[in-house]
Amino acid sequence: MTRRLTTARASASVASTRSAWTRNSAPVSVSSTCREERGRTAGSTVLQSVTSAEEARLAAESGVDALIVQAPAVGGHSATFTPARPPQPIRLTDLITAVRHAVALPIIAAGGITTAADVAATLAAGAEAAMIGTALLRTHESGASAPHKAALVDPAFATTAITRAFTGRPARALRNHFIDQYDPIAPEGYPALHHLTGPLRKAATAAGDTRLIHLWAGTGHRHAKAERTLDTYARLAGRL
Repeated sequence: MTRRLTTARASASVASTRSAWTRNSAPVSVSSTCREERGRTAGSTVLQSVTSAEEARLAAESGVDALIVQAPAVGGHSATFTPARPPQPIRLTDLITAVRHAVALPIIAAGGITTAADVAATLAAGAEAAMIGTALLRTHESGASAPHKAALVDPAFATTAITRAFTGRPARALRNHFIDQYDPIAPEGYPALHHLTGPLRKAATAAGDTRLIHLWAGTGHRHAKAERTLDTYARLAGRL
């Protein structure tokens, strides 16, 4: 596989921006062998998101073609097989190394890749490609809402947090009032909680109320720039 920079698509809304990413890299049950075989029969390549070397081994045993190795720094939902126990902190390069030692499948790496140095380090660690998402959120072509784009550079949002408060599944977002208020009591309840909070989040987005919006963002969100997507690609590929 040629080493390259790949991307999560910018899409029509804040929610669908992350959904587009998870359509490309969502957790697929390792028990879905029949579905995988049907996909291959139709000419599909099967990729599995993993967050640890053990998950990589399980995915390899299920017969997938390649792995999307997701570090905890990623924005939006974690692809962990065990959402009740979010992944422990680990650098993406260290995670790539651990997965490389565990399995021989091609790796697309994701999570915290927002600079040219990040891309170069990711490929040097052994990944065939680097996947970006948060770095595209402020691009002109991004479908993220105006409040979401503004929050990414607002000094009031200094940190990110992994939370179940919005959807019932661990996801990284800019820390805001909703997370502070409800994360301590949020159940592991995806997708029921996602549907329960959906109308509130939609209304908050329409009102520009960033206290209540799911502001998905990776740890490197400050590197996201208001520019053409083409310019983002060129900037991140600057050390290749």
